[in-house]
Amino acid sequence: MANNQTMVREFILMGFSVGPDMQMFLFGLFSLLYAFTLMGNGVILGLISLEARLHTPMYFFLSHLALVDISYACNTVLYVQLCPW
Repeated sequence: MANNQTMVREFILMGFSVGPDMQMFLFGLFSLLYAFTLMGNGVILGLISLEARLHTPMYFFLSHLALVDISYACNTVLYVQLCPW
């Protein structure tokens, strides 16, 4: 059996090749989604911390899931801002 393997050493990641109007629309859309993500998870954390009846294990894990979601969203935004392309 022949050994047929190709080794890829690099690849080029291309962005959206659209005009400035579409870039502004996409920027606004993604900024809105980011804001809703932070706001929704912040509301979950606020309600869980303020309401004593929600201090149960299920809501404890839900609050940690909200913290992880906020962390992932912020990490992605920070990486895109600091990326040197």
